[in-house]
Amino acid sequence: KKFLDHAKQLNNPWYSIWATALLTGMRSGELHALEWDDVDFENLMIRVSKSFNSRINAVKSTKAGYWRNVPISTELKSIFIELKVKLDSRPAEQRRYVLPRRWQWDKGLQARELRTFLKLNGFPSVKFHALRACFATQLLSKNTPPAIVMKICGWKTLKTMEFYVRLAGVNEAGATEVLSLIHISEPT
Repeated sequence: KKFLDHAKQLNNPWYSIWATALLTGMRSGELHALEWDDVDFENLMIRVSKSFNSRINAVKSTKAGYWRNVPISTELKSIFIELKVKLDSRPAEQRRYVLPRRWQWDKGLQARELRTFLKLNGFPSVKFHALRACFATQLLSKNTPPAIVMKICGWKTLKTMEFYVRLAGVNEAGATEVLSLIHISEPT
């Protein structure tokens, strides 16, 4: 929260990109390829079906090779509405994209930009992928079922999820209380 608040306060040009990453769990390439046609405001869903690859400078399928839906939260909807309002200020060839084009992003330097901002502003340095990890760990720590987190993030296996569960510090205390298999008589 402090990081995003600070980036917004400074009117950092990466703010909407970072906020969208933290609010969707999308990979950098998926965010880069996100077009307005992928955003369904009526059903509050994003269809993630493609990803930008800076090494080959082309759009390809997602890492998993299939599309998925990501829900649009109230916070994300407000960011998207702000971006829509500013759309006319962008060059015509960039208006189909949800997020602003940054030359550093086109070159695959998004992690460097994030680390530089964090370091210069007194925050711990993290990789861009950490924004995706933060999304997943926040959902898991708020008791979102792992199957839903897997579906949103596009993970095929529980093995991938295990990494994020460990990071989330999910507390197992009391989890077995729901079993209720034997009758315990009250002391008299």
